Amino acid sequence: MESGETRNPSASGKRGLPEIHSSLRATATAAAGGTLVIWWPAFTFGAYDAIFFDNVLALWAVATAVLLAGLALHRQVSVPWGSWSALLLPSLWIILGMTAPISRGFHYLHYFEVAVTILSAPYLTWLLSKILLSDYDELPTAQRFGAVGITLLIGILAFLLGKFNHLFLTCADFDVSGNNAPPGCAKGPPYRLR
Repeated sequence: MESGETRNPSASGKRGLPEIHSSLRATATAAAGGTLVIWWPAFTFGAYDAIFFDNVLALWAVATAVLLAGLALHRQVSVPWGSWSALLLPSLWIILGMTAPISRGFHYLHYFEVAVTILSAPYLTWLLSKILLSDYDELPTAQRFGAVGITLLIGILAFLLGKFNHLFLTCADFDVSGNNAPPGCAKGPPYRLR
């Protein structure tokens, strides 16, 4: 570099590493957030043909927190009615569960539970990304939908990993993790690094 020239700080980050583009950062953050919401419910649905109640309650907690934040700031911000509806779905599942218990023959609630958990995760990814990531609205539409698509893809892959868990996990892996072994799991010792 000749004297008097300055380095462009955006061309490389600290220690000569390339700077991560803000659109990659925003898209990856949105996709990772959605993945954290969907992967375990999808895996358990594949492995056990059930979504565990703690997954549904975690989704309820996140949706209700965003809903309450929107209600607290309703005079300063406007939230579309579709967003309010999506944020209310997990609460609706809980209310239906209390008023029409499954033990009395209302088995359709299980399907509603699965739909709420699996289908609302991508929407919550989009909504939470829009709210929590300041760069999200600046992303092109394809990248915003890309983050939601990645969330869906991870959900599908997690379901398939759960369905075919016998190919890479054993019953003992589930036992040592504190979970019941799913039907059809492979016999053998748990996976260990040796």
